[in-house]
Amino acid sequence: MRKANERVLDSVIYARIRAARISEVDRQIAINAYRNAEHLVDLLAWVKTRVAAFGYSFLKPSLKH
Repeated sequence: MRKANERVLDSVIYARIRAARISEVDRQIAINAYRNAEHLVDLLAWVKTRVAAFGYSFLKPSLKH
């Protein structure tokens, strides 16, 4: 596992996964699942900001209150 990919806020979660009494295979599965969840959340946040920015371009000045 590369520690360079860990964020400061997420290091507690990675430390708990490392400290858990599970096999190395299960540990890697947990780390990979957590990374996939992080990527999914980042993607959804990016899509949300893009849709919000895109929506403002269609508003006419007379419709804004």
